[in-house]
Amino acid sequence: IASVARSNNGNSEDDWSTVSFLPSRRYIHKLVQRYVSRLQQEGDGAELENDRLASLVCHFSMSSKKFGASTSGSFNSSIPDPLASCMVSFRVPVITPGNGRRHNKFAREDEPSKNDDDDHDDLLRIRVYPHHNDVGVAKVWEAGACLAEYILRHPQVVRGRKVVELGAGVGLTGLVTAAAATSRGFSGGRGDGEDGRVVEKGDVFVHLTDYTEACMENMVYNVEVNESWLKRRGVDPASVTVGTLEWSEYAQNENNMVFSQTAESNPVYGSHGANSIHALSNADVILAADVVYDVHSIPDLVSTVCKFLSSPWKSTNGNQNGEEKRAIFATTFRNQTTFGLFEKELDKKGIICDYLSLDDVPFVFPCYFRQPRSDVRLCTMKLKR
Repeated sequence: IASVARSNNGNSEDDWSTVSFLPSRRYIHKLVQRYVSRLQQEGDGAELENDRLASLVCHFSMSSKKFGASTSGSFNSSIPDPLASCMVSFRVPVITPGNGRRHNKFAREDEPSKNDDDDHDDLLRIRVYPHHNDVGVAKVWEAGACLAEYILRHPQVVRGRKVVELGAGVGLTGLVTAAAATSRGFSGGRGDGEDGRVVEKGDVFVHLTDYTEACMENMVYNVEVNESWLKRRGVDPASVTVGTLEWSEYAQNENNMVFSQTAESNPVYGSHGANSIHALSNADVILAADVVYDVHSIPDLVSTVCKFLSSPWKSTNGNQNGEEKRAIFATTFRNQTTFGLFEKELDKKGIICDYLSLDDVPFVFPCYFRQPRSDVRLCTMKLKR
C-alpha cells in the first residue's frame, strides 16, 4: 500500500494494479471495520473520509479475479457472502470449588485428551455468519460473552435451575449455562453445589429463544453440534431446547398458552412460541445479553421481565428457601438515550437493578469486540416490595 502512495507522488487516483501482493479480502474487511470503529471512538468531530482507503475498497470490490473470487466470473462474487459461515471454537475451563463459599477457581480438565476425537469434543463450537444482516447470527456479542463468563465464575446462580434466555443469538451463553447448571458441568463432578443444593435429573432445563428464522436455524445447529460437549459435562442434550419468542406475545398472553403434548415430544425446536411461553412460565431464571438496542422493543422486553418476576413460582424445585425468581441482564452501553429509556421503563414497572462487579470475571471467550469489557453492565433484577 505504501508503494502505491510513493509511486503516485500525490496523484488523486491510486493504481492498485501495480501492487504485487494485495491484502486479502478478510484483511480489507477488518481494516474498514477497525477504521470506522476508531473514528467513532474519536467523537463527532472525526472525518470519515479517506481517499486512499476508499480507492482500495473500490478496487477490492471490482477486482474479482485478483481477489480470488469464485470461478463464475460474476462481479458480485467478490462481495462478502452473507450466507458464508465459519466456526469459532473455545476451550471452556472447569470450575472447581475453592476454599469457602465465596470463591471458585478455574482449572484445566482433570484428564487430558487421549486422542484427537476427545480433544475435538472438548471444544465448544459456535457457528457464526460474519457478513449476515441478522445481528443474531453475525457474531458472539460482547455482553453475551461476558454473561457466559460470569456464569462460569458464579455457577450457583443457575445450578439446578430451569433457565430461559431471551435473545439467545448464536447460543453461546445458553450452552455454557446448561453445563454450569448441572452437577458435573463446572463443579468438578460433585453432586451438589456450594449452596448445598443437590441437582437431580430433570431439575435442569435451559431454553434458548429468539425470533428470526436465521437465528432459530443457527441455534438448533449449534446445540446439535455441541451434544458431545454437553454430554461430557453431564448434560442431557434433550434438556437444552430452542424456540421462538416474541416478547409482546408473552407479555400480553394471560393464559400462557397450554403446552401441547406434541411440543413436549420435540425438545429441540418444539412448537415455536407456545413452547417458549410454557418454558418462561415454568422458569426460575431468565438471562439476556445485548438485547437493549432497539428503542421500539424496550417496552415489550421490560413487560416480559416484569411478568416473569411477578408470576407465581412454578418450578418443580419449589421455592424451598424463600428464594425469588431471578433475571440477569448483561448490556453493552452503546447509546445513552437507549439505555436511559430502558432504565426508565424498568422503574415504571417497579423493577430494581442491582449492578454487579466484573472484577473477578475472567476472559474466557476472546473475540473481535468493538467495545471494551468496561462498557458492559451486568445486573440482577427484582421487583420492588
